[in-house]
Amino acid sequence: GLFPMSGPEFANVPEHWMSYLAVDDVDARVKKAVAAGAKVMREPFDVPEVGRIAILHQPGGAMIGWITPAGS
Repeated sequence: GLFPMSGPEFANVPEHWMSYLAVDDVDARVKKAVAAGAKVMREPFDVPEVGRIAILHQPGGAMIGWITPAGS
């Protein structure tokens, strides 16, 4: 889906596209990514009826969102 970037938490964020990849266990994957050098930009959080999401800055510079969809 497309999500608007509105509100004070997005005040200094330029418009951009960011991919979200479905993973089996966001929390476990984040731990492995951090051990490999990634930085967590947003700790895992739940979105009702959507799933559990985390946002990371990969060692190579790319931003990525990971999601474990609700009901998985």
